[in-house]
Amino acid sequence: GNKDLEYRKYELTTREWNVLDDLAYVLKIFKDATLYFSNDQTSTISKVIPAMDTIDDLLTTSSLPNASHAAVTPPNSRRPNIRILNPSVKAALRLAKNVMNRYYSLTDTSSVYCISMVLHPGLKLEYFRRRDWPAEWVHAA
Repeated sequence: GNKDLEYRKYELTTREWNVLDDLAYVLKIFKDATLYFSNDQTSTISKVIPAMDTIDDLLTTSSLPNASHAAVTPPNSRRPNIRILNPSVKAALRLAKNVMNRYYSLTDTSSVYCISMVLHPGLKLEYFRRRDWPAEWVHAA
């Protein structure tokens, strides 16, 4: 009886549940990447830049102040899942974007990422061109 009332003050509101649901939605891409790169059955170095680009796309499109939604394109799909995000989640994604940029810039310190992509039969230089990398970056790769 009274114990139920005591704990009711800690019950989450619908808005709080929605924020948690939004967080789970955007964190899934990080979970999927972590599980993929933790797999010891696959050579993954050539997939680092494409995975970081996918995460960066989510962070960029969904964290902009005027962005009304987040779009995550599931693997093996061409159509993104679109979702309207809570403003507090968008603010957190802006902070995550700053961290992502810092880690992404570290890939420039080693040529192994670009070399592995150029040697990968499914990627080669075409990946860089499709992503609209500047010509001098493609040439350097």
